[in-house]
Amino acid sequence: MIDTNILLVDDDTDTCDSMSDVFLDLGYTVDTAHDGASAVELSGGHHYLLAFLDYNMPGMDGLELCRRLKIMQPNIVVALITGFTSITTTGEAAEAGIRCSFLKPVDFSLLIPLVEKIVGNFVSRRSSEGANTC
Repeated sequence: MIDTNILLVDDDTDTCDSMSDVFLDLGYTVDTAHDGASAVELSGGHHYLLAFLDYNMPGMDGLELCRRLKIMQPNIVVALITGFTSITTTGEAAEAGIRCSFLKPVDFSLLIPLVEKIVGNFVSRRSSEGANTC
């Protein structure tokens, strides 16, 4: 499988653990962080295709973390994981660069097809780029 690094950031360790287990079982490479500062530090040394960020975390919320990640890795695809829904949060999330949001507890039957689609698009782009350079 192509190297598809996923970053999971949530102050709830159970959420990180369950999501990580699912993605690892599917063959993805996964890093976890439990706060925004640790996630920023990880992203300084690793390239991520996807990031799943908790909205409500102490110190740095998911929207601010997304803004910082997008500066460091402009092509990263970011999804928000939250127990909160509001039009304001959704608008703010889109402005920050969040592609989509998932309510907790995460419904993996919705999440996994999205991940597979994003990975498939990445692989297709990479293959096309390689074909053009031959």
